[in-house]
Order: sequence, then structure tokens, then C-alpha cells
Amino acid sequence: MPVPPELEALAARAQATFGFSCNIDQLEAWVKAVATTTADRLDPGIVLACALFHRAPQALTAFEQQVAPRVKAALKKLGAADSAVDEHLQATRTRLLADDQGARLRHYRGVGSFEAFVITTAVRSLTDAHRGHHQKDTGDEPLSRLPAAVDLERQLARTGQAQFFATAFRESLAALTPRERALLKLNLVDGASIDELAPLYQVSRATVARWLASARQALQRGTLERLSRHTKLGGSDLDGLMASLESGFDVSLRRFVAEAAPERDE
Repeated sequence: MPVPPELEALAARAQATFGFSCNIDQLEAWVKAVATTTADRLDPGIVLACALFHRAPQALTAFEQQVAPRVKAALKKLGAADSAVDEHLQATRTRLLADDQGARLRHYRGVGSFEAFVITTAVRSLTDAHRGHHQKDTGDEPLSRLPAAVDLERQLARTGQAQFFATAFRESLAALTPRERALLKLNLVDGASIDELAPLYQVSRATVARWLASARQALQRGTLERLSRHTKLGGSDLDGLMASLESGFDVSLRRFVAEAAPERDE
């Protein structure tokens, strides 16, 4: 039976991207089993996922040369210590390639880049480890997971209002649109760049940049408004609180968006 031309085109795109030719019969069966759209709309990363599942040596080489460095960069961007990056990368390899004989690779449907999918897996490993550490050492107090917001925590704790920060941040995150939450997660947690997000949403780079800036501003403004409404701080104390939030905003944002783990808005 002849191979569909769109499948041959997908295999060709993957070869151009990752530098190896795939087993077309294995790919056809894989796409039928996991994909939710037609082959002409799939990311070539689905070919890499298929080849990794079947332990193709060239696919493993492509993973180490092209995907692993992106994962390491994303983990460092999220604050992982250099000594822990390799550990979490190895945990990610194990989850994807070894656990249940690579069954987790079937979770990638070919929508969005395969690199972003792998980065998500790595970030979950990092988040799980971070959460477990603080559950043991600090009782998992929400603000203890926000090292860059320690000044803000102290300022609120002084007046017995520390709990309001986590509440205000989560409420403001929930008030965003699904697309805004998804964009923040893909960019800040999964490490997807504007260049990767633009084709994913089929818009220009400038549009994605504008969307991200708007989402950040809405989240920050909403958090500050809720804090000022629900806390009893005022004058110079409120000014100091806002300055502290500004300095720790990116770290706080990554933590809470990671916990919310929204899906991409379709």
C-alpha cells in the first residue's frame, strides 16, 4: 500500500530538522496511534518521538545534540542550580525513554514542538523535587517556595498578613484568560521562545510579544490591587510592598504558573 504523500513530507521535514531518516512503516503506525490531526499539520518532533520509542541510534544522538541542551538551558533559566541540572536532565531521560518502556512518549501528539514537551517533563521533575524539599523543611508554606519574594514575605509577616500574597497571586492568575495563562506557562515554565510560540498560535512574533506583555501586566496589576484591597498596609508600607513584588515577580510568576499547569488555548 503506497505511503500517503503528507506522511512522506513529514518524514522529510524531520530529516531536515534532526538529520536522520525514519522507518516509514513505524512512523505511519505511530501517527495513527497518537496524532490528533493530519500529518501535514504535525510538528516533525513526532518523528523523533517515534524513533526514540523504537530506540533508533540516530534518534538518540539527535536527542542529545539538539534537545538536551535546550532542556538544560530551560532548567537554568528557571533557577535550577548547576549541580542539579544534569540530575534533572537524567531524570527526564528516564521518564521519557526508560519508564514503562518509553510509553510516556505517546503523550506527545505532534502539536507544538517536541522540545517544549520534553522541557515540560523536566520542569515537572524540578518542581516535584523543589516541592518535596520544602514539604520536608518548611511545611510547604506557599511563600517559602518564592525565594526572590523574601522581602515581601517579611514585610507582610510583620503585620500578620503573609497569607494574602499567595491568595492574591493565585486569584489574579485564575482571572486571566485561558490564552494568557497558557502563554505564560509555555514561555516561563516550558521555556518556549517567542519564535516558537508565533507559529504555534499562527500569529506574528510581535503579536505574541504583545500578548505576553499584556498577560504579565494584567497579572501584576491584579495581584497588587488584591493586596492593597485585602491588606492593611498603606503609605510607605504599601509602596515598599509593591517594590518587593516587582523585584520578585518573575520567580513568583514561574512558581505559581507551574503549579497551575494550564493547557494551551485552542
